[in-house]
Parts: sequence; structure tokens; C-alpha cells
Amino acid sequence: MTVALAPSAAAAERAADAGSLVADVDADPWRLALSDAEGTPVLLEHPGTGAGAAGTIGFRTAAGWAHATRVVSSRRDGDAYFAELATTDAARRLEVRIAPAADGEIAFEARVLGDVAGVEAVGIGFGAAAGERYLGFGERSNAVAQEGVVENYVADGPYQPEEYGVIGLFVPPWGIRERPDSTYFPIPWLLSSAGYGVLVDSPETSYFRLRSEAADAWTVEVVRAPEGEPGAESSPPPDRIALRFFAGPEPADAVRRMTRSVGRQPLPDAPWVYGPWYQADDDELAELEAFARGDVPVSVLQTYTHYLPCGDQVTERERARTAAAHAAGVAITTYFNPMVCNDYAAGFEPAAAAGALTRNRLGEPYLYRYGADIDDLFVVGQFDFFGQPGIDAYQRLLGEAIADGYDGWMEDFGEYTPLDSVSAGGIDGTRAHNPYPTRYHCAAYDAVADGPRPVVRFQRSGWTGSAPCAQVVWGGDPTTAFGFDGLRSALTQALTAGLSGISVWGTDIGGFFALGDRALTPELLARWVQLGAVAGVMRTQANGVAVPSKPRPQVLDDDQIANWRRYAKLRTQLYPYLVAAQRAYRRTGLPLMRHLALVEPGDERAARTDDEFMLGPDLLAAPVLDEGATRRSAYLPRGRWIDLWRSAKFEEKRGRLVLGGTKELKGRRVVEVPAPLDELPLFARAGAVVPLLPPEVDTLAEHDGKGLVSLGERSDRLALLAFPRGDTVAAFGDRGRISSRAGKRSWRLGLRRAGGGRIDLQASLASLRREIEPCRVLVDGEPLSPRRWAFDARTDVLTARFDGRSPRLTASARNC
Repeated sequence: MTVALAPSAAAAERAADAGSLVADVDADPWRLALSDAEGTPVLLEHPGTGAGAAGTIGFRTAAGWAHATRVVSSRRDGDAYFAELATTDAARRLEVRIAPAADGEIAFEARVLGDVAGVEAVGIGFGAAAGERYLGFGERSNAVAQEGVVENYVADGPYQPEEYGVIGLFVPPWGIRERPDSTYFPIPWLLSSAGYGVLVDSPETSYFRLRSEAADAWTVEVVRAPEGEPGAESSPPPDRIALRFFAGPEPADAVRRMTRSVGRQPLPDAPWVYGPWYQADDDELAELEAFARGDVPVSVLQTYTHYLPCGDQVTERERARTAAAHAAGVAITTYFNPMVCNDYAAGFEPAAAAGALTRNRLGEPYLYRYGADIDDLFVVGQFDFFGQPGIDAYQRLLGEAIADGYDGWMEDFGEYTPLDSVSAGGIDGTRAHNPYPTRYHCAAYDAVADGPRPVVRFQRSGWTGSAPCAQVVWGGDPTTAFGFDGLRSALTQALTAGLSGISVWGTDIGGFFALGDRALTPELLARWVQLGAVAGVMRTQANGVAVPSKPRPQVLDDDQIANWRRYAKLRTQLYPYLVAAQRAYRRTGLPLMRHLALVEPGDERAARTDDEFMLGPDLLAAPVLDEGATRRSAYLPRGRWIDLWRSAKFEEKRGRLVLGGTKELKGRRVVEVPAPLDELPLFARAGAVVPLLPPEVDTLAEHDGKGLVSLGERSDRLALLAFPRGDTVAAFGDRGRISSRAGKRSWRLGLRRAGGGRIDLQASLASLRREIEPCRVLVDGEPLSPRRWAFDARTDVLTARFDGRSPRLTASARNC
């Protein structure tokens, strides 16, 4: 993509060389230019020096913007370039520092020299290319590609516009922003469709203004407090902006470099993370027993005893509860947040005495009100994770849940740090508010690292640097609706989170807030379950806040259980595929749920498609997001694709997919497929070999439930759905690899894995460029018994059962 603004013709000085990204500066007039190693422009500072934001590095006062004009002096310190810049404000100058940080990564910092009183913002503008899309920005609900002004501020929400009056009654004013781009997990990260990325490294609130002032520019600025937010006037003014630039050449390359720099989510410590998570509606053990009788897999029971804020736990009760869940064959989670009620003496008083709580400017614990609704408000302080006393006090409380037998917990909130508070080290609230979730979640992550068993936490809040401590992220408390802040926004959140480096992400299946006329319907629940089945985490939400009170469908209902079973089965069986995709994320930064811009950047139609995604390397999901829809249009990228539900049926008895006649579709076009209420439109790439668990696995938890089949009991079994075409290689599980090679009159399948065991294969040979009708099947060169393989000439499906650690199967139509 061509950048809109041409670089200066004057000779430039090389400020930083980061291999695949270099920074050059012009001295007079001042200008920063970023290029790739071949000299192709990547990003050019806007040359403007007027009173508006679009222009060179500068700062804003009540009089407007002042911008850099020329280099007054420059020097080097190792690899770093420093320059003092004159500005259009005769009383103030700027100092900039530019340095390589890693291959393809350059750090930039500018600070105001002299008196900063009256400075309202520090920012910079860059040229915008025609047709350029701006992605990322952390988890967002309003859009995948942002336009206009994007705020980077950790907040509770978003909500429907008419709901803010009610929500504001039980959320602190600094914890909520009445904006459609409001989010629990912002990352001030701009990912351009042109293939570069820019990360704001400053902790304060920042704004991206995307062509909002000038059509040929986007700008970014750091401010003291969010626009219109009172209570921070006495905080120090912003005096600097720090940025990191990341090279491409493709968006996926920029994501890889950014996640390498700020960190990626850890691999889940427990297999159960990948299985279905269930919150009981009433009697949790009875509901688990009903699932077991109905052959419905469940891996996690979610419970919500609030250890914090107010200490609702009773040791004997909690230990009995966890023991019962483990006996039923599931992992079990509970609940924490970073706040402590002032009337919870065992939690609050020791923390206050140790200086473990965030303080007001008088040095006292900062107390505020919050709650789930207006009738259930608490007065709380919050743990101060910027100092060791706060970390120590919080980790001791987490230890209670671990000792009680819990396998993890919801790690809720983190968005409410007051802007006029003071944290350890004298950090002002305006600079602590956004980094607080990272400090919070990393303190909890460190607490479980050396536990007696794998402990997994799931969180909704975050900021830059949270990912290495975020085992699981969920999208907060959505509305029970199809549209904004509902099902459609759940998919938007997943894609924006993935474009920002978050992989293991899930949604509240069914939503949380049912305010006014909004309510969860059976159709909405069914469609949300289907999205959850192909998300990073599949977890139900059984209750929420409903005003006025209204019925809420549950997945155990007679009209829902078949849909839940089908997709809980599919989800559980996908375990080896999901594990391999997450291991790829750890290497590359590519998330489980991949926006097509990350995998098909050269296909403009694909890169602009925001309502479908690749799940791992070979499955494309197009969830139904519209009420009443029974058909779905989907864009298929290049290649050929298998319409899964036209090529396989769900066998109710065993709960597995059985291949039939293959429905193959050409790519690089929009197709329309049936989408009845029980179908999630799902496509497999031709050439794919999808690894699955056998269908009888009931739980991925490492607990032996009576009568249940666990993952450990089937660790030596593998089922394969193959759509061979050309030569392909795929991964499965922790270290397994699959190769598929098509010959003129044969097809070869090879596996490599740590241990031996049984393999059940279904292969649709109709996907081969030259179809074959095999007359013999060999395994490691020896004929496989005819009793262990079959070929259906009507459907062109080969089935085979064979064994081995690294077997090589050949289906041949030669020498029969």
C-alpha cells in the first residue's frame, strides 16, 4: 500500500537501524520517516506545524498545538539518537529519543522541556494512505476497523446508550465511559492494513484520531485524563509520549513482533481450559449428573463464591463443594476481584495496616462504592499492586481458594482505580489507572505459578503487558441481544483481541445484562452456543442482571440440550487441533481466532471481512449473527473449501461427525449456505487433516468421574477427518505432526507423535485433484487387513483403523 505523504528530498540522517525497520530524520525542517530495509517508506510523520493535531511531534495547550520545526542539537548514546527540537512555541522545546529495540522494532520518546504547566497533551501525526484500515486497539465491541476517535482507557463496558443512567448508579464515575469504543481491555495499539503497527508506551489515557481532522493523516496523543472526566485537575500534566513502531511487511508480521515484545499468553496449564465450561442454574451436581446420563461432555463447573470483596467463603462448605465436583469428573472455579469490603475485617484490616491498599491524597485507604446493582452496593478499598505489601496481602487471600481445592477462578474487575488516588511509589491515579489490570493479574499469575496443581484464572480487564499473565480472557458482561454489545459484538471483541495479541478468549454465552425489553431468547442462546464452540474458550453464563425480572433459557432446557450437546461434543473432540493452534500462537503470535487480514492480507475482500474468522489454520467459521436468519453468506479465501455440514452429518448416537458426499466450494468468492438453527456454518480447507479426540471423551479435566471417560483414558487414541488435496503438513496436540501427500493414483498419510495407539481415519478422497478408488491400503508398507478399512465408492470416503507411533498409510489404486 502506498503511503500518502512523500518524504523530504533533503538528505536525512539515520537515527535508528532495527534491521527490517529503519528510522531517518530530517533536521530542518524536522521530520521522522520509517522505512523497511530496502528503503520503501513504511510510515511518515505528517509535516504540519499549524494549530491542529495533524503535524509533527508536538504538544497541546489552551492555545492549540505547538509542533516541532527543526533540530537545535543532536547526539548519540550507543544505538540511541537524541535531538533537541525547536517548536512553534518559542518558550518550549522538545527532546526526542529514537533507538532500535529489536529486529523490526524501534522505540520513540518525546518529552517537553521546560515548564509543562498548561500542557494538555503530547502527540504526533502520520500520513494516512488511501484505503488504509486501522485494526487492533485491544478488545473492542463497536467495530473491527476503527474510524474517527479511539480512546485508550480501561473502563467497564460498553453498554447500550440508554442504560448508562442505570449503570452509573452502581459503577464509580471514573470506571465507566459513555462511548461505543469503551472497553475493559484496551491496548493502545494501531495495526495498519498496510502492514505496520504502532504501540503507545505511555500509561496515561491516549487517543488515536483516525482521519478525524485531516483526510491524509492519523494522530495519536497522550493526555492527563479522559476527555470530560472530572477529578484529575490536580494530577501532573502529561509531559511526554512514548511509542514503539513495528515492521511488517504484513499485518501478521507486525502482530508477531509486537507480541514478541510485550509478551504472549502462556500455554494453558490444564487441558480442561479447552473443554466446555458450565455454570449451573440450580443444583450443580444434579445438572452434572444429567449431562453424564445424556452423554454431554463437560470439563469445568463454574461457581462464584465471592472470596473477595466481602469474604463469602466458609472453608468446610467450599472444600465439600470442590471435592464433589472432582468426584463428578470436572474442574471447578470460584471468584475473586481486586477489592475488599471495609466491613470484611479479616481481609480489610490487615491490608490497611500493611499499607496494601490504594490511598487517597491524605494517605488513607481510598474507599468507594460499587456493586452488581443498586440494591447490592459495597464500600471497598482496592489492593495496591504497585507495591509489595499489596501483592503479598492479595496472594495470601488467593491461597485460601487453592487450599480449598479450587482449580481456578474468575478474576473480575480491575477497571476502577480512581484518577485522584495515589499508588505505591507515589504514582498518580492518572498514571496508575490503565496499568493497574496488568499489575493485578500478574500478581495473581505469580501466586499460582508454583501451586500444588494447575490453577487457571479468567479475567476481563487488561492493558499493554497483561497477556503474559492472562491465561484466559473473557469479554466481560454483554447484553442479551443479537447486535451491539451482544452476540455480534462478541465476535467483534474476539477479532479485535486477536488482532491485538490475545488468543485464549471467550464470551459469556447467552449474555449478562437483560435490561428493559432485552431478553435472552432460545434462538439467541443457540446461536451464542455455536459461537462459543469455536471461540478460544467455551463457557456458559447461567444468570446475570435482569431489570425487570424475566425468564432466562438454559442449555439444559428441552429445546436447547441437543444443540448444546452437539457443540460441546465438537468442542471436546477438537482438543488436539486447538492445542496445536495455541502452540503456534506461542511461536508466532497468530491467535486461535484469526481475522482474515492476518492470513490473507493480499486479498482485499478477505482483509475487509469482519464477521467470520479462521479457527486455527484449517477451519473457517461464519457464525450466524442475525435474528431469524436461516442462511448465511460467507466469503471464502483462495483455494477450495469443504462445506462441513453438507459433507458430514452429526451422528447423534455416538456424538461424532461422519463423512458423506463431499460438498466442495471454490474460494475467492462469496457463497451462501444453509444455516438452520442447529448449524454453525463451518468450512474446512481442502488439504486439511483435522485431528480429533474420539467421541466418547466426556471430560478434559484430570479428575476421574464415575462412569466418565477422561482425556487421560483416551490419550492413545486419535480420530482424523481428512480432505486430501496436494501436499500439506499440520500439527496436532503438543508435538504431533501430520503430512498428507497426493500422488497420481495414491494418497499417503504420515503421522509422528510421542506415543503409539489407535487411529480412526475418515478421508474424503473426492477432494483430491485426481480422484482415486483405492484397492489396497498399506500401513508402513504392509497391507492393512480388509476388515480394518473400507471405501464407499458412492461417497468417495475411505475409512481405516490402524495403530502405530509414527505410522505411514498409503491408499493406492495401483498394482491391485
